[in-house]
Amino acid sequence: MIKELGCLQEACISILAEDTIAFDTPYVGRFGLSMLLEFKAESCQKHILYDTNSAAAPILHNLEIMEKSLDRVDTIFLSHCHYDHSDGLGGILEAIDRPVAVIAHCEIFRPCFEINPDGIRHIGIVGQSRQELEQKGAIFTLTSAPLNLMTGVTTSGEIERITSFEILEDLYTTIDGQVVQDHEKDDGAVILNFEQGLVIITGCCHAGIVNTIMQAQKITGVEKIHAVIGGLHFQDASEEKIAKSIGALKEVEWIFAGHCTGFEGMCRIAGVKGERFKAIHTGTEIRITGPECEPVVTTIPTAQRDRHRILCGLKK
Repeated sequence: MIKELGCLQEACISILAEDTIAFDTPYVGRFGLSMLLEFKAESCQKHILYDTNSAAAPILHNLEIMEKSLDRVDTIFLSHCHYDHSDGLGGILEAIDRPVAVIAHCEIFRPCFEINPDGIRHIGIVGQSRQELEQKGAIFTLTSAPLNLMTGVTTSGEIERITSFEILEDLYTTIDGQVVQDHEKDDGAVILNFEQGLVIITGCCHAGIVNTIMQAQKITGVEKIHAVIGGLHFQDASEEKIAKSIGALKEVEWIFAGHCTGFEGMCRIAGVKGERFKAIHTGTEIRITGPECEPVVTTIPTAQRDRHRILCGLKK
């Protein structure tokens, strides 16, 4: 358990790139996920880029529209190796153009692939070697252990697989030249501690949301879950996994889900959580403050949207 984690005062989670965009907005969506995490505690502030989507270009485009930048980002966290969360890393490092910490699991660079009737499809970090990324400014910290990032913020570390229904997918890797099932040990999350409980930020949640929640509770010693934000990987999941996971999510105060959660999964969560479920899109911004305040969810303001439509030569 992490000692003296402390509490955050404020957090702003901006969805920089996701599969979808909200209606009538100038954002560019792309398969994958990337989030800008802006944190404030009593004694410090920190900006973290969480995942880098399947390309850097949408992230950079959307940052400009949101009137945000990577100038204060000093850490990049990779939730796992899959290309839709990591392929943008090289381009992002080039855009930052200075040394920056990159935190990931120690197996992040392993081969990862699908085997299907058409052959082998590589879905891990392809075309970006560690050496090439380091030449672009990446300073890697590769670890399976939880890592305290600042007051009130920690990584999950390698998530223990406990439940029987959150099973491994049909993905593969190689060990000593042999093709074996990929256990996806690199799947991780970022955990925030507020007075009102934990906020768990997930990428794809390949380890399972129930396992991820239990890991967060174990390493922080905090039982209450205030919110879950990110992908939950209910897309193409078994009925047992979806039903039991949603049963556990009833105890979570707020759920903000998208990406690999899938349309059916989001509908079923909404059926249970009602107004305390929100689908995330490219451009969604979630602000969390003190225990007396509910999370505030926004997209691009109307005036700002109209300004960008004019810049793009579009009529209102």
